[in-house]
Amino acid sequence: MHLKSYKYQRVVLVCADCEKRDDGPRHLDSKAGASALRQALREAPGKVQVTRTRCLGLCPRKALAAVALGAGLQAMAAELRDAGDLAVLARFAGSVTG
Repeated sequence: MHLKSYKYQRVVLVCADCEKRDDGPRHLDSKAGASALRQALREAPGKVQVTRTRCLGLCPRKALAAVALGAGLQAMAAELRDAGDLAVLARFAGSVTG
């Protein structure tokens, strides 16, 4: 196995399967949510990768599941229901700690 350094310091994973469930989110889809997070994190110090993924196993009711982790962050899971939740996650994932 060959390991390489990764150009991103932090990663935000957004579940793409949540929106397919019957009790999934009503006002937010994973593609638009991931895009909004990328836009909000564009000016964050350090590089943050936002990606859509398969089921994370969190399955919140009427929300998207997301996980933020990386350098200087405690790994956190989030239930995203609206644009306000996206903004809170973006502030957390882009925050400077140290």
